[in-house]
Amino acid sequence: MRPTLTLIFMVAMLYGCGPIRQLQKVRSQVPMLGSIGQPQSSLFNKEFQKIGEPHFANPISVSLESLPLSGKTKARYENYRERIGMEPLSSTMDSTQLTGLKYYQIKINDAVRLVEALNDTQNTNLKTYLKEDMDLVMLSEVFFVADAELSKKLYIAEKLYLTTNQSGALTLKINDAKNGHAIQLSYMDIFDYRTAYFCWNKDKRGHLQIAQILLKGGACPGDTEANPEKLNNIPDYLKL
Repeated sequence: MRPTLTLIFMVAMLYGCGPIRQLQKVRSQVPMLGSIGQPQSSLFNKEFQKIGEPHFANPISVSLESLPLSGKTKARYENYRERIGMEPLSSTMDSTQLTGLKYYQIKINDAVRLVEALNDTQNTNLKTYLKEDMDLVMLSEVFFVADAELSKKLYIAEKLYLTTNQSGALTLKINDAKNGHAIQLSYMDIFDYRTAYFCWNKDKRGHLQIAQILLKGGACPGDTEANPEKLNNIPDYLKL
């Protein structure tokens, strides 16, 4: 009789904890811009599984654009809200507010400095992961809706930088890379993103290095390769 009572108690606990478990996984945030990981997409869901972050000794320039939230972009944001348990926009705003709703698009646009940073000795371990797993990409662009406080700061922002803070984590800084206001992820509803891919070649010493980062997609140019292993394959006729 005791095992039966124990089983009944466990089942009751599982059902009773159902709403709590749902609340615990309500908000699924996409990591910070510049993170390295694997995209995980389905028909109605788009997430990014982070495996690490590069260290930026020098700040990376980031572009910021404010756009009307409408059409397909609005539909993606509505899907995001539904997925994390938020009410539809029509339930929280009137038609005037919906018409004026904006979203933000931030993206890395300094590919040259980004390549230099990733080849720096501080990112040696991360680069090893990138060489061994071709599925890893960089989070190079994010789309988000900001709360009122952050929107005011972004409205007057002249410059935006991606940098590594004193805790070793990636952060966005407004106007000044060192002393500027830091943007917290909790103030951003990131509902979509784009990724960048890596192209490899060898330096003069024959060591593998990141040659380019494809921020806009496409194939690796020239003598660079998306698969670094191809750079180690010597044709048989050259071995003779």
